Amino acid sequence: MSGVALRQSEGGALRVRAIVRSSSVREALARMPILHGCDDAVLDVLACEAGFVRLGSGASVFERSSLPTGLFFVFSGAVRLMSQCLEGRPKVVEIFEPGRMFGEIGVFTGQRYRTWTQAIGSTVLVHVPRGHVLEAVSMDNALSNRMLGAVCARTQRLIDSISSTASGAASVRVASYLLEQLERTVRPDGCIVLPAPKKAIASLLNLTPETLSRVLRTMMEEGVLSVGGRRIHVRNRTQLAQMVVAEAAPVS
Repeated sequence: MSGVALRQSEGGALRVRAIVRSSSVREALARMPILHGCDDAVLDVLACEAGFVRLGSGASVFERSSLPTGLFFVFSGAVRLMSQCLEGRPKVVEIFEPGRMFGEIGVFTGQRYRTWTQAIGSTVLVHVPRGHVLEAVSMDNALSNRMLGAVCARTQRLIDSISSTASGAASVRVASYLLEQLERTVRPDGCIVLPAPKKAIASLLNLTPETLSRVLRTMMEEGVLSVGGRRIHVRNRTQLAQMVVAEAAPVS
């Protein structure tokens, strides 16, 4: 497995240093959902000078105010996107799981990052230099459209998240999040494995860890779900959905 090391320079830019090269980088890129259907020539461009990035838990992928170096794909593990609240404390904005990409805003705007990212547990990423990403999308109109669609979908999810976490009850925020996770999973048994520790999920939902634990405990007592660590089994999806519908229903 090849890799790259990302190091912060005094000017705030991240410098990429190659460690080892291997054709497995191209194979990893070909497995990314958004790259399915790309021609060999496009994959060759993306894989050129790309490499794996190995990170330990809590390690930074890129810092706030750093210059973008390229696009990142999550190969294994997970990454949390962080921002700063008005109160000055850090908040989890989004969690990227295997197969997801991030850093595209910097790639297409060239502007310094206004957020920062950290690995959740042991994580391996694929880093594609910015110039090769731009070359690939100029070659493949379908890829350009898929990336645009992915960015739009992320924007809509963030808008929905802001709407639900700004004033929604804690139970509604948790129910909405669990329903979204159910839609993403391919398991038919209603099981969810949280992509991050509950503390990070609580931050994502704008809740305290204690509030999240209390909501989950209440849902367990009501027979809606069962919880074992980061593994959650939704036992009553209809009741979970009703929590969200009841909150959204207009008052007559």
